[in-house]
Amino acid sequence: MQAPPIVDTIPTVGRGTELPDTQVELEPLPWHGAERRLNTDAFCWLATVRPDGTPHLAPLFAVCSEGRLFICSKDTARKSRNLVADSRCVVSTDVDAAHVVVEGHGTRVSDQDILRRASEVFADVYGWPTTVTGDVLDAPFGAPTSGGPPYAVFEVVPETAFAFPLEGTFLPTRWRFP
Repeated sequence: MQAPPIVDTIPTVGRGTELPDTQVELEPLPWHGAERRLNTDAFCWLATVRPDGTPHLAPLFAVCSEGRLFICSKDTARKSRNLVADSRCVVSTDVDAAHVVVEGHGTRVSDQDILRRASEVFADVYGWPTTVTGDVLDAPFGAPTSGGPPYAVFEVVPETAFAFPLEGTFLPTRWRFP
């Protein structure tokens, strides 16, 4: 588990961005609030970098466990090939009146204990029954456009993350990970 992130607020400056008096006392979102939103059964989006430097964006399942962010992808999928060639990526979701964006590096997981933990969390969050088979997760089904199981697991190590409120429930928040 990595050290807790450094949290700060993103200033709301500029014409039309002032907070109403009712929101002046708002606080930044705690990191566990972002983790909770990443651990709902909502789809997330993964942005990766193609070999020619252009971006690639795709929907997928993502989960957090013990400070780790996991995603699954078919070995032959563009997102997997992109992460193997260039680990830079962004995972985002829109849950409970917040946009959550996590920037980091995604690396392929082969450790059996970590794969088992990822499998458990995918089952807990999405009800998706997977089993560890070698260095991949196998499943009785997958998303229609996924190419079908088995799936490689990648751990995304956050560098910077953001939360942007859709309603006045917290201040725009940035986390930097040591």
